[in-house]
Parts: sequence; structure tokens; C-alpha cells
Amino acid sequence: MTLQRDDFEYAGLNSRDDLQVEMGNVVLPSAPAMAEQVTDIPAMYGNQFNGTDFTSRTINIPVSIYCADNQDSFNQIMHNLSGLLLSDDPSDNGKEYPLVFGFDPKVTYWGHITAISDPTPINPGMYDMTLTITFVQSDPRATLPQVEKSLNNGLNTITVEGTARTEPVIQVIPKRPLKYIGFNLNGGQFGLGPESPEDQATAVQPYTKVVDDPLGTMAMWTNDPNAISNMKTGETYTYQGHSAIKAETNVMRPGLTNNGYDFGPIPTTGEDRWYGPAYRYTGMTQSLTDWRVRTGIHQFKYSGAHNGRAMGRVEVLLLDPNGNTIGRFGIRDMAYGAKPMARLQICEPGSTLEYGDRYTDLYYGSGPAGSFTNKPDQKIKIKTGTTTRTVTKYGRSRRGKVTKKTIKQTVDTYTTVVNKEEDSALSGAWLMLDITKRGQVFTWSITQYSTRTGRPFLDPHIHMLVHGTYVDTQNKYQTPLGGIGSVFLKHPITEDVHKIAYRNPFMSMTDLEIWKVNKVDATQPTYIAGAGEEIVMDCETDTVTVNGKLVSPVWSTDFPKLKPGVNSLSMIGDLDDAQITLKYLPRIL
Repeated sequence: MTLQRDDFEYAGLNSRDDLQVEMGNVVLPSAPAMAEQVTDIPAMYGNQFNGTDFTSRTINIPVSIYCADNQDSFNQIMHNLSGLLLSDDPSDNGKEYPLVFGFDPKVTYWGHITAISDPTPINPGMYDMTLTITFVQSDPRATLPQVEKSLNNGLNTITVEGTARTEPVIQVIPKRPLKYIGFNLNGGQFGLGPESPEDQATAVQPYTKVVDDPLGTMAMWTNDPNAISNMKTGETYTYQGHSAIKAETNVMRPGLTNNGYDFGPIPTTGEDRWYGPAYRYTGMTQSLTDWRVRTGIHQFKYSGAHNGRAMGRVEVLLLDPNGNTIGRFGIRDMAYGAKPMARLQICEPGSTLEYGDRYTDLYYGSGPAGSFTNKPDQKIKIKTGTTTRTVTKYGRSRRGKVTKKTIKQTVDTYTTVVNKEEDSALSGAWLMLDITKRGQVFTWSITQYSTRTGRPFLDPHIHMLVHGTYVDTQNKYQTPLGGIGSVFLKHPITEDVHKIAYRNPFMSMTDLEIWKVNKVDATQPTYIAGAGEEIVMDCETDTVTVNGKLVSPVWSTDFPKLKPGVNSLSMIGDLDDAQITLKYLPRIL
């Protein structure tokens, strides 16, 4: 929506259309609040100046509400104003939102509302009012639209708009394995991997890739009953239906039919049973004693009285050479629309993954507590059919006497179900698993990615970012890795029995990479990334990730910043044919 000159937009809310107010004359402050830091030194003439703190910046936004003599309309606008601008949800604490003014739409101010003043009448006795919304920026800089620029290996000249320094984010996708990578910027250095030429010369690859399948075809997958018969998973289930590739996004999902996803018919062996397609990967040509697997799953539940109750389950199974399950990574919906659960397990071949049957949970939970919101439970009536009942109707005869008549009446019958429709980080999560087995040691991480940007989230309080280490001291889980299974299941709900239409959750498997873990001396330098792996050097969050996984050590004089005007940025590493992209937000003081 194009902003009018006298409009503003806060957190996606338009002042005129959503808040129903008219903006007055906004006078932007000339500078943020400043605090001089000095030290009094006895017997010194004057004092010692230690610098100036630039703290928050406050913008006061005068607005008017025009309701003439309509008090009800004024009250409703005030309730809407407070409800939309303020929140009593603890999970919203610490969040800041963008503010854009129509008179300068290219500039974005990030901050939060700290006050809404009491209304002052424009005309006595009427409900035309003025008030002031106080907006505070904890970081007093404003931003211009994001700049994205391709870089070359070696020297690059970058001209930056704005009046303040800003943090670069550099994304690199190399065409060959990398021993080291970095950049020089305005005298600062930042990089990853061994710095010295001697260490670089002796660096070895910790992994050898044996599978790199972007899931663009089903050619390497089979659902032959003999191939999938040993693929065990928990609870009662039936493998049926078929999976397919969604070509636009290169993901595997349940196939489509005229009635929606192909999970197959509801099994006649009982309602309390999961059912849907299962496939086994046939592209591994060797079994691996020590291995690393990276893969992703995505599950999205639709909102609504019946959609929220739908139950889906997506899993990637780790298999031995005979197709027996030796590990499981998945997301599953819980009954009645309760918040979904994620799990990562390793097990002995032949385990059914039922309670206590030779497995270990590396992770089993519903994600970060800060992401959970709980709506009031809904009670939903579902028509189950009709029945005939006998009723007695009373009346009066012409002589005034009471009469009664017994008749049969057809009435509808109903059952009542519950929809919790709870929401959490896992309600629409795209999770990437990275798990490595090296001898008796399993190391793993589960990282939630944004489906909008394709980049990992970085706040563990509101998104799934967990990792851990498990030592198999009893050698229970030393069976070699020989394959991968993909499973998409749904569970019948009352709506299936009574033919109530609803949307099943969207489920998919995204990407599959498998490496052989090489034996490397602990003191020997190693390659930092393989060909095609995404490296993100983020000076905004002071982190480096390889395929979304945080890595260290990082060598740096500091996390360098771009300055307004001309900058010299030199890329370092074996990057001649790499895809290198610089992203940054020009900033204004």
C-alpha cells in the first residue's frame, strides 16, 4: 500500500486505515539522547573526557481522531488503538517493529511504543481529539532499503549511502572445498579457517561427500514393500499411498490426488492408526561406519476449527544396510490441535521405537517456551447423523380440554470435539538436522530456517535452535549407516469419520546430504566447507555459519563495518568462481 504524505505505518499497520487516526506534523529529533562520560580526577584542572554515549532516540507522533459527537465510535477507536499498538504477551517483550512515514517512505525507524497520551478535546463537548504516540528507538539509527551486491574475488569498491556505519553480511557458495575464507574491510579483518600458509598447505578434508540429493526427482526412491518392510517407526501405522516431488521448490511431499494428498484410504483395521507413504533411498553405494547426515523437514498446519485438529507426521529415518531403522528425525502433530512435537532418536536395529524398546532420545520436545501461545479451547459440534425419537405434543380441544398426541420425530445427532489450536515455533517449522557419528560420539544440531529468506533463525528463545552431544559408552548404536527412509503419515480424526472437509497439514522433506567421516588428527587443520555449502559471514550478529550451523574459531580484528562513502573490501580465499553476495542496510544517524 502506498503511504499518503500524512500517513505512517507501524508494524505493518496503516495509521489511516487500521488505526483510524490522522497524523499531525511530526518533528524529527535532531539527534539521539546523549550522555557525556567524564571522570573527576583530584588535583586535575578540568576532568578526563571518556567519550559520549549515544542512547535512544524518541519520536513523538501527534495524531487526531475525528468522531464528532459519536462517543461509541471514539471509544471503539481508542480500544483498537491500544490493542493494536500495545501487547500484554510476554513473548512480545524485547521486540521492536518498523515505523515508516509517508513524507519519507524510504527511511525505516526500528523501535517500540512507550506511551500513548491521554486524549485532549479539539472542540469542547465533542469527540474530536488529539493525542501523542511516543515511539522510541533503542538503536537510534534509521535504515534505508537493503542493498544486495555481487562481489568478485579480490578487491571490490563499495559506495555506501547514509550517514552512519553499517554491518555487512557476506554470503559465499564456493564451487570447490575451502581451506579458509575471509575479507579485509577498511583496515579490519574477518575470516574462518587457518590463517598461516603452512597450516593451509596441510589442511585435510574432515568429510568425503557420498550423497548430494537436492530432491529434484524420485528416481532414487522406492516404495517397494520388500524395500520398506524393515523401516520401523513408532506407534501403529500402515505404509500406503505415494510421495512425489514438488518441482517448484525441490521438496518431496505426499503425492496429490483429486481429493488432496495421497495418504491412501483410512485403514479398515481401526481408527487409531497412522497411515501414508513411505520410501527408501537407493542412492547409497556403500555403508558408513562413521558418517554425517544433513537433511530437512517442513510441516505447516492450517488454522481453523477443523484444520487446527488435523494430525500429520513427517519423518526421516536413518537405516542400516538391511533397511532396519537406526535413527529417526521428525515432527508430529498431537491430538486436538495441541502444539506439535519434534524428536531425534537413535536406536538399535529392529527397535520398534515404542517406549523402552532399545532407543535413546537425543531430543524430544515442543521447541522453545517463548514461542508458545495458547488460545482458549474451542468446543465444536459435528453432526453425526439423524435419529428418530418419540415425543408427546399437547394441545386443547374445542371444548377446552387438554389433549395429547404421540408422534415420531426425526432429529439430528451431534458429537462434541475440542480444538486447542495451540501455536508454537513448530506449528509451521522448517527444521534442518545436522548429525555426525564419529566413533562412539554423536554430535547433532537442529536449526529452524525461515521459509521466506532461506536463512537460519538466530534467536533460540522463539525459534528452534538446539544442539547436543551423546557418547555411546556401551556401543549400542554402532551399526553402519546404509540408507535413508522418508515417511509422511496422517492420523484419522472425527472429521474423517463424519465426512467433514478440512485441510491436512503440508509436509515435506527438503534436501539430503551424506558424508563419510574421515579419520583426522585432532591437531591437524581441516577444510572449513565443501563445494556448494553456504557460508554466511554476518557482522550484524557477529556470527559465521556453514549451511546454517554456527562455526568457530573465527579470526578477526573486530567485526568490520562499512562506512558512508567509498569502501575497499577484499575477499580472501579460493573463490575465483564462487557465488559471493554482499548485503547491508544503509543507516542514517
